[in-house]
Amino acid sequence: MGQHTNSIHHHGYVEDTPLNQAMPAHERLTRLDAVEILHSPDEVAQWLASTLRAAMGRSEDEVAFDDEWDQWVKYAHSGETITTGLLHGPTISVVAVPEAECRCASTPLVPVGGKKRSR
Repeated sequence: MGQHTNSIHHHGYVEDTPLNQAMPAHERLTRLDAVEILHSPDEVAQWLASTLRAAMGRSEDEVAFDDEWDQWVKYAHSGETITTGLLHGPTISVVAVPEAECRCASTPLVPVGGKKRSR
């Protein structure tokens, strides 16, 4: 599947806490910095798989996540938030964010220093 629908993208988060103690999705957006900004359902699935593998200390050859991959792409395409992780942590999630509500798209202006040129 290609791009997200409904002008959304996902922010990826990793919390060093088990699933049953992790923050709700809406709190992640305001209290944590995203580790990754994901613009397509395939990027979401790739990031989830690689982040889970790293947390498990496994390679792609050892853990393919074939069954999960299809579900992750489907949920991401629908604009859903996906949370997964390991029993004793970390919690790995991708939170759906509407483009209009995203803080990552707005880059603050930075004043440019230097001397003024005289004519």
